[in-house]
Amino acid sequence: MPHKIGSQVAPPLHRVWDPDDSVDFHASRLLLLINLCGTDPGPGIEGRTKFAKLDFFLRYPGFLERAHAALSDAVEPQHAFTAQDAAEIEAPMIRYRYGPWDHRYRQFLSFLTARHLVAVNRGTPERVRLRPAGKAAAQRLAELDQFQPLVQRCHAMKNNLAQMSGTDLKNLIYDLFPDEVGNAPYQQEIRP
Repeated sequence: MPHKIGSQVAPPLHRVWDPDDSVDFHASRLLLLINLCGTDPGPGIEGRTKFAKLDFFLRYPGFLERAHAALSDAVEPQHAFTAQDAAEIEAPMIRYRYGPWDHRYRQFLSFLTARHLVAVNRGTPERVRLRPAGKAAAQRLAELDQFQPLVQRCHAMKNNLAQMSGTDLKNLIYDLFPDEVGNAPYQQEIRP
């Protein structure tokens, strides 16, 4: 409840917790993504573009559903995804040079690397892979009820979107979502 200072109402002394501000929240999602959508050895995801585009579909279930509808020939019926809420956003991203992006990826990957959960091979292309502790942590997270929506989205991407290259994913996003992503100004938050 706001309190008064003289005749003015002061802002609350606390602010509501936003999970988007939590590195742990993002790290957990990325561990699941790498474990469930990555390829061996590792598992891992090759290329920062592919990493970011798969994360985009994980964060935006409505866009994942629309991509599956557009790729219906490539999506096996048991992996078809239906969003509970097409407007849901797990955590917002912005439109950047090659589509959806989060400027905090370096922070998130440094956080995971410092805890010996992932290794980032800085070759061309870069590869983010799970270390044994990261794989164990991702498996524990996948068993928790609160992460089941993310697990379901990862399973939905595993045999279709996760098999595409970063460039193919970027082109798909531009083709399917021109108004929301492709033609949006740089730095604009992506909204369904």
